[in-house]
Formats: sequence, C-alpha cells, structure tokens
Amino acid sequence: MSSRSTPREQLLHAGSRLLGQIDTTEIVRSLSISAVVEEAGLSHQTFHNTYPGTSRAGGTGGKEAFVEDLLANLTMNYTGLAAAEGESMASAVFDDLASGSMRGRLIAALLASDHDGARKAVAPEFERLDGDFRAMVGEAVRSRGGSVRQPSTLTTLSTVLGALVDGLALREMLTPGSISDRDVEAATDSILRGAIDPIHSDRVVLPSDPIQPDTGSDPLRFDLEADIIDAAETLFANNGYFLVTLADIATAARIRVDDVRRLFPSKIDIIVAALKPEFERVHRLRRADEKLGVEPRAALHRTLIALGDFVIGNRAMSSGMLLALTFEQFQQPNTVTTVMENLHLPSAVVPILERGREAGVFGDDAPVMEVAIMLTNNVLFRCLTRPNETSADVVDSVVRVLLPGISVRDR
Repeated sequence: MSSRSTPREQLLHAGSRLLGQIDTTEIVRSLSISAVVEEAGLSHQTFHNTYPGTSRAGGTGGKEAFVEDLLANLTMNYTGLAAAEGESMASAVFDDLASGSMRGRLIAALLASDHDGARKAVAPEFERLDGDFRAMVGEAVRSRGGSVRQPSTLTTLSTVLGALVDGLALREMLTPGSISDRDVEAATDSILRGAIDPIHSDRVVLPSDPIQPDTGSDPLRFDLEADIIDAAETLFANNGYFLVTLADIATAARIRVDDVRRLFPSKIDIIVAALKPEFERVHRLRRADEKLGVEPRAALHRTLIALGDFVIGNRAMSSGMLLALTFEQFQQPNTVTTVMENLHLPSAVVPILERGREAGVFGDDAPVMEVAIMLTNNVLFRCLTRPNETSADVVDSVVRVLLPGISVRDR
C-alpha cells in the first residue's frame, strides 16, 4: 500500500518542476541597478545617462534596455586555453574549468538556451573554445603518431574528450576533491589509446562527399607544391594514408585535381617531395662525420639518431611511406621503386658499416645491406609505434640489442 504524498512533498515537487521550466533570463532581470552601478564603480546618474528612459508601462529604456544590452553582449570571458602537451592537455583544461570558468560557461549556456541575442553573443566564444581544444587534441594525436581510428574523426574525438572534461569539472564543482588531475589524465590517456591508430593502418574506405566543381584555384600561387604537401600532411595525420585521395588533397589545397596530378601523379610522389629534403639532411650529417673521421660506432649511433629525428619530425608522411611500401608493393610496384630511389633509409648507414668493416670494428657475418635494413627498419618501426620515446631513446634500445651482433668482439 503506497503512502500518499504530504502537502509539503507535493509543494516541493511542484517547485522543482517549475525550476526546470523557468526562463533563465528572469535571473538577469532580477539584477538591481544599485548592485550593477556598485560593481561598476559608477553612479546611478551615469547608469540613467547611458540607458535613458524608463521600462515602466512598456517603455524600452532604463533597466529593461540594460538587460537586453547585457544579454546581447553576453560573454563567458574566454581568453584561450593554456598551452599544454600530451595528457596534461586535458588536466590543464580541467584545472581552468574547476577553478572558476565552468561557472561562467554554465551561465552562458543557460542564458543562451532562452535568449536568441545571448545565443548569438556567446556562440563565437564557444566555437573558439571548441577550435582551440580540437587543435590541442590534434597535437596530442600527432605527438603520439598515427591518426584517429575510423569511423571517428578528430572533431568527434575532440567533442568526446571535451564533454568528458566538462563533466569531470562539473563533478568537481559539486563535490570538491572528488576528481584529481591524475584521474583526468588517466581517463584521457585511456580514450586516446583506443582512438589512435599508431601507424595509420585503418583501410576502411568510407564514402566521400561529392567533389564540388573547382573554384578559386590559382595555379600561379607562389608555392603550390608546398601548399599541396601541407594539405596532404594534415589529411594523412587526421584521416590516415589510405582514406585520403588526390581529390581530397586538391580540395584542401584549393587547387584543381588535374593540376595536383601534373605536379604529383600519386600520393607517394607527394610524400617523396616532402621527405627527400629532410632525408638529405641525414646523409649530409653522415658525410660530415665521415670527413671528420668520427669513429664508426659513434658515427653509426649519430646517424641513427638523425634518422630517428627524421621519422619523428615527419610522422604522418613517414607512416604513409611505410604503409605504401607494405601494402602497395604488389598492386603498385612503381611505388616501391619511387621510394627506393629517393628514400632508401638503409643507404644512410651502409657507408658507415662498410667503413667499420674496413677498420675491423664491424664483423662481416651478414651482407652489409641486410644489416643496414635490420637497423633502419627497427628505428623506423619503433619511432612510429613508441611516440613517447625520443630518437635517442629509440636508438639506444635498438643499438643495445643489435650492435653486439654487428661489432667484432675484442679478442
């Protein structure tokens, strides 16, 4: 037998329902002129000079005019997100929200839901906040290597992480001390680990939007090739190598597809154009060591670190190169030829190994090229799959395992 609600309970339930229906702009209208001028450090006369007239009897001046002006110029005082790296990104945003800015966001969101002017006023700030947070998430993705797993995108991943941080900050506001920075970092790290494909291996082809007719393409721009390379690198980082087409790159670079094909017949040609100058630096540093007579073991270590810097500094393009070599060698054999002619990583260490053998430092149990491939492949794979390691960390690990088998043992 159910007990009947008491009058007090019925009144409280009715009040709760009405609170949920209340127009939040009424809160603004409840502001007193006295409180406003005191907060501003001005006089009542200044207020009435600024908002002349009266709101009584349907007028549009005075307090009513001030309230409308206030809502139409509503702000949550967003000044940007503090710079942060890796997992600390989310905890930095969480700290900012929990320390006070969350209240401003909540008030702005509530008022914007009930007033068109307020919505228009705060929308740019919310959009800027979303854009800044998305950029931070994108940097976190790039710092880990790989791309966002399909069917998610950088935007959806950013939205999920933003909602998580918002919710945790709200919880911390309600129950101070219940959420720590470590909790935020752990939750963020868990989501990022599941959301990021470390070597862009997602090959699910999704239907693309129809390409619009070419507009605004200027083939006489100062450096079209650089624009195309930049567009390709961004698309590879955000979507993975296989999900990006030349048409996608053309659209992002604001150039006709036919013009892209004239400059770069394939995606691998874009990758080669981006990486070749950087790879030449590895060769240049190796040649300098050779001219200076750097001992072979030290020269090998230094060149492998330079190679690691090359891979880490160009993760998206390096991952694309690796995937093209791995999956297109049978369907597109020209891809392998193009890469081998321009970006043959083992060639960076072959001269050092040969010099070391002549000096009796390295043994000759295996062909030089086989040893070079083993070394550079391990550096490449570890750099792409261990985004938290530096090039020196990677090379130390590889050399610690492989160098004893390469070096001649002291007799």
